[in-house]
Amino acid sequence: MKSRYSLCKIALLSSISFISCYSNAASPAMPNVITIATQAWPPYQIENGDKQYGYAIEALECVMTSIKQDYRVEFVPWGRAQSGTALGTYDGFFSASKHTGRDEYAILSDTFIEQKWSFYLHKDSTLATDLNTLQTKAVFGSRKHSNTLFWLQDNGFKNIHKFNHVDDLVKLLVNRRIDAIMENEILFNNALYHAEVKSDTFIKVDNIEKPLGVYFGKRFLNQYPSFLGKFNQATQQCRFSQDNNES
Repeated sequence: MKSRYSLCKIALLSSISFISCYSNAASPAMPNVITIATQAWPPYQIENGDKQYGYAIEALECVMTSIKQDYRVEFVPWGRAQSGTALGTYDGFFSASKHTGRDEYAILSDTFIEQKWSFYLHKDSTLATDLNTLQTKAVFGSRKHSNTLFWLQDNGFKNIHKFNHVDDLVKLLVNRRIDAIMENEILFNNALYHAEVKSDTFIKVDNIEKPLGVYFGKRFLNQYPSFLGKFNQATQQCRFSQDNNES
């Protein structure tokens, strides 16, 4: 006679009946394909037609190849990459540095991609370059939704104007429409190269190092709790730094 419990499987082993009932199938240890969102951010992340490349793209590929994980990268606006990860539309976003606001809905991997932040002022600026003067007197430009913007806001900088791209910041600083920016050195130098602007146009003031990784959504990690440890272990052999790239 058939059991009325359609979700129960009855197995006969050694003349003993075992009844196993499952309300849900067990979750796989690893996902089939991971979707990671990013923004166009040369020279870290670049998409040209069906080709994706850049320092961060290559570092991520190294990690995923090492752990034999299929994945895809989707280029979207940076704000959408973050909100989509919070909502579970994407499994994670990169390249990103640590910030408490992001920690509410995602967990940052071990960082494995170099990033150094410096202040830049026009060479003809008469402002002092001490932190207090920059905080209280300088008119800053910063990229929308960026961690550099969050850092300026969190650290008491009073006058910040938001723009979409680092290219906009370079033009504004060249024309002295703003007093200063704080930006990723590699990103800034790449923008100067493409704008054909010489680096000695600016005063550079070193600030801090903020290495980058992948923020994986907590929704994703709750489903695959063993994934992050495996990913982090592989980052050790896939680190990007400018010095290594130039060697």
